[in-house]
Amino acid sequence: MLLLVVSCSQNNDTIYDCDGVEVVINDMKRKFVVSGVDLGQKDGFFMNQSTVFGKFYDSSTGTASASFNKINNEFEFKDSDNLYTAKCEKVEK
Repeated sequence: MLLLVVSCSQNNDTIYDCDGVEVVINDMKRKFVVSGVDLGQKDGFFMNQSTVFGKFYDSSTGTASASFNKINNEFEFKDSDNLYTAKCEKVEK
């Protein structure tokens, strides 16, 4: 019983450094935070076994979105004018 309580209370956040951009993912809580912005709480959020995707905004002037590939630890930020990709390193807690 004690083992169950301990494992349930652990923080399952995984933190990545993506060339200076902090990305936090938690599969259990369906959490996707990019530089402090919780994209998991916004419209357009998507998560499966290999990809996490979220939108910063979606308007008539354009869209800004971020995605994280869990297989190769690659982060991508895209807006109307730019595309930024970075390899990510897991940050030890």
